[in-house]
Amino acid sequence: MAYNEAETRYFLIDTVLRDKGYDKPQHIKLETPAPVDPTGPKGRRGKGAGRADYLLCVQVDDMPKPLPVAVLEAKAETADPQKGMQQAKNYADCQRFAVQYVFASNGHLYFEFDKPRGLQSGPRLMADFPSHPDLRARYAKDNGIDLAGSDAAMLFQADSPAWAQSRHYQDAAIRAAFLKIIRERQAGRTPRVLLTLATGSGKTIIAANLLWRLGKAGQLSRPALFLCDRDELREQAYSKLKAAFGDNARIVRSERGGNAAQNARVHIATYQTLGIDEAGDASFLTEHYGVDAFSVIIIDECHRSAWGKWSEVLTRNPNAIHIGLTATPRKLKESRRVSKEEQADRDITAHNIEYFGEPVYEYSLAEAQEDGYLAACEIVKRKASIDSRVFTREAILKAGVKDIKTGRPFAEADLKAEYTGRDFDDELFIDLRTPVMCADLFQLLCENGGPEQKVIIFCNREIHADRVAMQMNNLYALWCEQNGQPRKDDYAFKCMGGANNGADKIEIMRGSGERAFIACTVDLLEAGVDIERLNAVAFFRYLQSPIKFYQMVGRGTRIHEETGKYKFWLYDYTGVTDLFGADFITPPPRSGGGEGGEGGEGGEDDYDDGSPVPIIGGQRVIMHKQGHYILVSRDGRETPIPVDEYRREIITRVLREAHSLDEFRALWIARQKRRRLIEHLLGDNYNPDAIRSFDQMNDFDLFDYFGQHGYHARALRRVERGEEYARINSAWFSEMDDNAAIVLKGLGAQFAQGGTDALETTALWEVPEIRQAGGLNALRVLGAPAEVMQEAKARLFGV
Repeated sequence: MAYNEAETRYFLIDTVLRDKGYDKPQHIKLETPAPVDPTGPKGRRGKGAGRADYLLCVQVDDMPKPLPVAVLEAKAETADPQKGMQQAKNYADCQRFAVQYVFASNGHLYFEFDKPRGLQSGPRLMADFPSHPDLRARYAKDNGIDLAGSDAAMLFQADSPAWAQSRHYQDAAIRAAFLKIIRERQAGRTPRVLLTLATGSGKTIIAANLLWRLGKAGQLSRPALFLCDRDELREQAYSKLKAAFGDNARIVRSERGGNAAQNARVHIATYQTLGIDEAGDASFLTEHYGVDAFSVIIIDECHRSAWGKWSEVLTRNPNAIHIGLTATPRKLKESRRVSKEEQADRDITAHNIEYFGEPVYEYSLAEAQEDGYLAACEIVKRKASIDSRVFTREAILKAGVKDIKTGRPFAEADLKAEYTGRDFDDELFIDLRTPVMCADLFQLLCENGGPEQKVIIFCNREIHADRVAMQMNNLYALWCEQNGQPRKDDYAFKCMGGANNGADKIEIMRGSGERAFIACTVDLLEAGVDIERLNAVAFFRYLQSPIKFYQMVGRGTRIHEETGKYKFWLYDYTGVTDLFGADFITPPPRSGGGEGGEGGEGGEDDYDDGSPVPIIGGQRVIMHKQGHYILVSRDGRETPIPVDEYRREIITRVLREAHSLDEFRALWIARQKRRRLIEHLLGDNYNPDAIRSFDQMNDFDLFDYFGQHGYHARALRRVERGEEYARINSAWFSEMDDNAAIVLKGLGAQFAQGGTDALETTALWEVPEIRQAGGLNALRVLGAPAEVMQEAKARLFGV
């Protein structure tokens, strides 16, 4: 019998790798978790394992850690090793794992993709596979690096003991950064590096291990600076950096007239604590740090952190390595002609690509979801009927406009000429719009897991957040009364900056499952706040900026194993999900500094200043369903696909494999063919379990789901099919040996519980009544057990 993929690795490929000098440290088994899928209210881990390949590494002398340079994909012994070796896929693998070469082998032959040359070659005999010394020399030549040189030492350092279990993409990002540092130095340039990874992928752990490795390689002759723009980001960074560096990681602050971080190796600061303001002053920075005080500066959330004159910290350290971390690299939109000085400032403060260069490593939300590291996403879109209307000044006056704060009539002079949907609940309030939207969202929460979920609602402004919190609390109180449930504290709350404005409840929301469920905010929770248990993100706010949108969506992407959260819901009331896949391009900053590049959208500084805000009543508001979507990867971009289209694509692929119900039945009962079909669907980013769940057919086996939607066959629930199998085949059972009949009847009961998969697992033969009847051996009186099982499955799926 031919070896499957795992057996091929063990019996054929491992032997060759050892003979070629790749001992255990030099060939690392690369395993990812099972992918996540959006089945059920919280999602789940997919069935089976994730990716399982090899990372081939090269070693230099007794350096602490080998350097990954290639991916080797193992195929089953009888598979064509060239299958799946498309150049685009190979290039993507090189990017994702930060390697130069991709190999694929079935244990006998291998194919190769050489990224530096862009060439694919093969087949070749595994006996001719490149040896460890040959691959090391080739890698050094292709990259122009002396692997035994002092600069290359950073490539061979191990992670900090505190973060030794880093994920493959975190290690890949660090290696990609080091390669650019080495190349820039060879070219006589000061290194500038940009790393782009999805929110929730652990960029701060990357920073900690990157600095640790640089230190071990002797590259931190002066301190390192981790720079961010929010206290929450600073505290999170301090927690992770302190785990690695202990007391050698300190927060920059004034202490007894000095700098509390003075003697530390890693300094952690916000721009504000360095005394930098928008006028360009940098009092603490200039008082406590000289020019070129740092070896390395890591800029967190660099898409926004260096706006205005805050670039002072960079320009004072021109010889330091500058590393930008972001999920959303900003590109600056072209504008009027500017002076060289103005352009230089814009380049350093706004245009990440211009300043740092193209990202040396990118890891998207879609990739992280495919690899099982970030939560899946299900999208529900709604639209308020009134949002399509335009209100003129005359119409608003006729409707009896008042000031929402005082109830007094609103002055005509204070009204704009007209207001559109983007202005509602911001510049113009419609009295029923917020209550109707909140009622709809609350109903969705009840349908999709219950009202006591952790949710962030992004609102337009502070008075909007106040009103949304009030409505959600009232809906919850009524629900508790109707369902005889005790009310829990702080169900919905406004969450803004400043004292007594709800920010103190963030920690409760993060840590407690019994309080603080719904946070109504504008921008405060946009970035830097990790709430792993967050179940949903809702948008009551219009957005134009893809950067803001991705940062906001990122609040929900983290997996929370403790509560079984593998999916988050995205409730879109304003069409913001159209921004998925958009380029991160924004207008230039306003003159005088400030973050004007967010499409004119309000920020957390947009607190109500006491000016009147108009509100009108007497308007009918109806919520319209705009569709149900699944977020998938298309051409490397996150793309919401309507459920109907998703279903149609899956069924189309099934019909290509089997043109009739009889052909499909024959495919389904042939275990290997059925598994290949499922693998092909999953490989194309189509999850049949997910679409079955969306169609509320979890009680049906996939055979019946595909039968109904693809071949218009009558669908039976698993229990119904199991019972029909036993009833229709009673004469067949009565004619055979009693023990064989017990075993074969038992198949119907097991199918009723677990579907087709339950018939193809070794656990089937451990079911007590089946085991006591003799299990597989009991079938031998009827013929070869495999053939008997095939006949039984044909009867089961033929009812």
